[in-house]
Order: sequence, then C-alpha cells, then structure tokens
Amino acid sequence: MLSSFNVITLFPDLFRNWLEIGVLSNGIEKELFEFTTTNLRDFGIGNYKQVDDAPYGGGPGMVLMVEPLDKAIKNTKKDVNIFLTPSGSQLNEDLIDKIHKHKSANIICGRYEGFDQRIIEMHSDYEISIGQTVVSGGEIPAMFLIEALVRKIPGLLGNSESLQYESYIDDKIDFPVYTRPEIYENLKVPEVLLSGDHKKIEEWKKNNLKDI
Repeated sequence: MLSSFNVITLFPDLFRNWLEIGVLSNGIEKELFEFTTTNLRDFGIGNYKQVDDAPYGGGPGMVLMVEPLDKAIKNTKKDVNIFLTPSGSQLNEDLIDKIHKHKSANIICGRYEGFDQRIIEMHSDYEISIGQTVVSGGEIPAMFLIEALVRKIPGLLGNSESLQYESYIDDKIDFPVYTRPEIYENLKVPEVLLSGDHKKIEEWKKNNLKDI
C-alpha cells in the first residue's frame, strides 16, 4: 500500500495549506502516510540555480533541464517515479489501484513547456494525465493524484462505506444524494429515502448508479 509521497516541484510552498485540511491533515496526524517535497531549484546549475533552458530546434517557452531533475530524483529515491504529463495515461481507478501496489513514490511536477524527454526515458515508471486539458504546471495535478491515492489508505476516511459507493468504482457513477429540507422550491426528496426501510433504500441506491 502506497504510504510515502514526495513531490519534486519548483513551488513547494503551494502544498502547505492544502495539507492542513480535511482527510490529508487527519492522515498525516494519524501517521497513515508521509508527505515531503523536494525543491527542484536546490539542484539547479550554477550560481543562479538554473533549471530550464530554451528548446533545441526552436519554439516558444522553456524546457526543464535533465540534469537538475536527475539529481533531484536520485537524491529522493522512491519505489516509483510518476511524471505528470499531458501525453500520459488518463488517470482512473484502475490506475490508482495499480500505483497502490508500491510503497513509495516521487511525483514530478512539470513547468513551462515540459520535461526534457531524456529524464522521462531515464526515470519514468508512470506518465499520468489527469485530464485532456493543459494547466501551467504539475502542482495542481499532483494534488489531485495524491488525494485520489490517499483516500484508498485504510483508516483514512471516517466511514469506510464511502469507498463502496464512490463514483467510478466498477465503472459506475454514484447515485444522487439529498439532505434537509425535504421539500425546496417544490422539489422533493425521493420518498424511499425517508421511509426508514434500509433494504429498499439500498435497492434504490444500487438502481440509481449510472454507467460511465
């Protein structure tokens, strides 16, 4: 079970507040997993700690250099190295389960125009995309990936039943949910959910799962 995460990033401070809320904070407090960051800038080249350079062949933007990334990854050895890239495999529950077979992971965040391809050839165990769109860097995708992973750690969620009916399990989307009041703007909560009949409620939940 994956329980040790290290994020290699140019912006480690972005993760500070995120770790202080919800299940992440509880998981760290209970020592269910550990989380660290590695500042890529610490492995930069020269007096200015350079980590990027212009692409060979021309083109816009800058590319993260292979040498600083290589040094950062070797300095923080983990079982697997995960690169967040637009060309990677689309993240889904099957991939989450596969990653969980390892004990520790480096999650490497891109910036600018991406990675020098050689670092991926040298160190990549997984290339992952969280969606078919582009953002400015890998930090938000890293948060997305880690939250999806840590939710599977036993004891993290207050109610383990939450995992049973979550969306995307067994290629299903979760059933609709309701709370008070029973009627709002003439829209009513389904009567079966108010009946107290647990067998019928469970049947309703199963019947209202949607196929992906």
